[in-house]
Amino acid sequence: MKYPIVKAITSDHLELFGFLAEAEGEKDAILIHIHGTSSSFYCEEYAGLFAEEFPALGVTTLFTNNRGSHVMEAWQNTGAGLEMFEDCLLDIDAWVRYAIEGGYRRIFLQGHSLGTEKIVYYMNQGEFAGKIAAVILLGVSDSFGNQARIAQAFSVNPMEEARRLVAEGKGDQFLTSVWRPHGGGVPQSAASYLNFFSPGSELSKALPLRLGKGLLHYRQIKVPILVVVGEYDPFTYLPVWQALQLLEKENRQTRAKILPGADHDFSGKGKEVLETVNAFVQRVRELYSPPIKERNAHG
Repeated sequence: MKYPIVKAITSDHLELFGFLAEAEGEKDAILIHIHGTSSSFYCEEYAGLFAEEFPALGVTTLFTNNRGSHVMEAWQNTGAGLEMFEDCLLDIDAWVRYAIEGGYRRIFLQGHSLGTEKIVYYMNQGEFAGKIAAVILLGVSDSFGNQARIAQAFSVNPMEEARRLVAEGKGDQFLTSVWRPHGGGVPQSAASYLNFFSPGSELSKALPLRLGKGLLHYRQIKVPILVVVGEYDPFTYLPVWQALQLLEKENRQTRAKILPGADHDFSGKGKEVLETVNAFVQRVRELYSPPIKERNAHG
């Protein structure tokens, strides 16, 4: 199937790209996907499957890039190694605005890994949060909690180098005391590391599964939520079943599913992911017909 590359411009003038697979007929539903750390719209294994099958089911599919795509894109001074977590609001705003201007009435916001935390944060702070019909969280993560656990294996504390470099006015410089400190796999600048992993950061408050309670941002979501996690996903911080129980307890809008045999990236399980998401999307479309009225994310 052919689908076009499309572009959205953020309010701070970044160019973001994605692929759009359009459903035929009336513009009703669109699914916007937000990827995880240093990924891109073409890296998710199940992306092509969604693009090939969802339009025939009446749902346009838009897989997107953001300022956290790849490690670094020098031409825009962006990438996972440089991004500030709060700026995800500008990126998601741009893509939701693209859907609104395109005439879509039901917007489903889907994210994977770090993308789930960005979406939860967006539903509390985003300009167009009230336009979202439902939320889909694939491979929910507590990046702050996971980083604290991973950092215990580092020979030095990269936070000390990060603070020193920022104090010296070198916040854009990549950390070297621990190369690839972010999650133990991604290089990161001093300013970005401080922004993500300092105590009390906005990321730390987005989806703090590690606390076992008090998911304040998650509680505030007022639309239907689907959570899908692989049986062998290590990034929920808590055991997978326990994390899903917590999410269901914290927000009664939650429908949670563990995908048997799946890892964090749902390797080889794209068909199962698509079927689960489609059942949820079609149910929401049936429940909220005629078109959903604009609602405020805070109730």
